[in-house]
Amino acid sequence: MKYDLDYFAFNQYRAYKVYSTLAFVETDAGFKRILNDLAKHELDHYHFWLRFSRRKEFSVSSLYLFWFKLVRKVLGLTFTARYLERNEEELIAHYKTFLSKTTELSLRKEVQRVIKHEEENERELIGQIKEEKVAFISSIILGLNDGLIELTGALVGFAFALRENVMVALTGSITGLAASLSMASSAYMQAKYEPGKDARKAAIYTGITYIIVVGLLLIPFIFSSTVYIALGFLLGIIFLIISSVSYYTAILFDRSFKRQFGQMTLFSLGVALITFLIGLLLRYFVGVGV
Repeated sequence: MKYDLDYFAFNQYRAYKVYSTLAFVETDAGFKRILNDLAKHELDHYHFWLRFSRRKEFSVSSLYLFWFKLVRKVLGLTFTARYLERNEEELIAHYKTFLSKTTELSLRKEVQRVIKHEEENERELIGQIKEEKVAFISSIILGLNDGLIELTGALVGFAFALRENVMVALTGSITGLAASLSMASSAYMQAKYEPGKDARKAAIYTGITYIIVVGLLLIPFIFSSTVYIALGFLLGIIFLIISSVSYYTAILFDRSFKRQFGQMTLFSLGVALITFLIGLLLRYFVGVGV
């Protein structure tokens, strides 16, 4: 399967269909040009492998194409393009294996050209995609990471100190709202000293992201019957948030998912553990919630 020429041709055809579909629905003229160029590259590579393929016709399901349109809409074009590029890395490795087994000089040159296009030209084209949400990704991560670390710790501490979901949710919402305004203000002041960065947008991205995290983390305490059940759901939500963000940033910046996930988990749950201990001490010595 790995070195099947039908497989090579099909993968290039599928990439061509995805890029051409994205280009067709793209509204930004610059992005549309880049997507059309990427589609032309993939079509060229498809025609090359089609010469050696036993199959001469391929198709891609409309559901598969709809999925990538949805991914582009929700997660952005930069993520979508880099995701497709990462998937092709394994394919390039197969091309190189095929190349090492090929002795015909003209064929070797053509395969090398295809590999160069995949590794250099397409990566350069994808690098030209500049989206606002990516430009402000540091502000988004700042709001998300601080929201996770600070509010997770606060909610765990409140849960063991107060022992009532209503009180935890109320206290957590007040704490979260105040913290989101504080983080937005800090992001604004920080961006004011960064040349070329829009301080207002940086504050908006940071503040909104923080509020979203606050809302997600408060859900268990609103709908659960006891704080212990709520804490269990809270850990599940934290895991989903960290996994999703780690995967997103790993694809976006070509980093290790395990490393991203490990760092965020360590900081979030580490702070939660510390505040859990503080909550126990507070309850023991002060008698809060007893």
